[in-house]
Amino acid sequence: MRRRTYAFLFLFALCLLVVVWWVAPPSFQKFVASFVYTHSPTAAYYLNHSDAALAAQLGNYYFGGGEYNLRKAAASYELALQLDPATQLVRYQLARIYFVDGQLDRALAHINAELILFPYNPRSLYVRGLTYISLNNLSAAEEDFRNFVAWAPAEWGGYNDLAFVLAKEGKYTESEAVIQDAFIKVPEAKDIPWLWNSLGLAQLNRLHYVDAEASFTQALALAREVTPKQWHRAYSGNDPASIEASIKAFQAAIEANLSLAQAKK
Repeated sequence: MRRRTYAFLFLFALCLLVVVWWVAPPSFQKFVASFVYTHSPTAAYYLNHSDAALAAQLGNYYFGGGEYNLRKAAASYELALQLDPATQLVRYQLARIYFVDGQLDRALAHINAELILFPYNPRSLYVRGLTYISLNNLSAAEEDFRNFVAWAPAEWGGYNDLAFVLAKEGKYTESEAVIQDAFIKVPEAKDIPWLWNSLGLAQLNRLHYVDAEASFTQALALAREVTPKQWHRAYSGNDPASIEASIKAFQAAIEANLSLAQAKK
């Protein structure tokens, strides 16, 4: 009985705040929306029309911070941008969303704007590099990833994507050298299956089949140990619901690479 009373009082107070919100000044509207967000992000999503910081917070929530809903995340970030065009990282996040959603021109426009306004965040170079790969602008992607690796020499992702771009450009010797460099500079790099797979691909294209077989064998052993948490950390912008299928697809791709190296050998 007591629980029902508390629930009723809470709902009554929430409804009262919502009613007052419609006729209140913007400052009070911000307070109400922030209060509602702590109890119901969905309600805050529909209530908030004036608080840029809350809109960005809701964007983070719907972009994997609580739920995964690209439409609501994009709408929240766009609102934040409309309310405060100087909000940092909003364009960065929008670029990531539009990249995942396949809207590459919009992704490129947002990440370019972010780099102009906030040039001291080289992570934007990583997002732009990925976008350039999808737009088949490989020389621009190579430049962005080289600059990102120079800024973050201890992060394996930059090396892996740089090696991928170099391989697509037919620069297989350089691609292999990038991965070898990662093994030296990145902590525990030899435990990362993506790097071993990229190394194997470079070796395969250089016709070094024995070396490629060894690299793919190591990649496959490590890939079979990849956890959903590790995968999500590597692809944080993707739908968590696709993790299991993505891991299996990654393992299958390595198995195919290994079979090809063995056949060529």
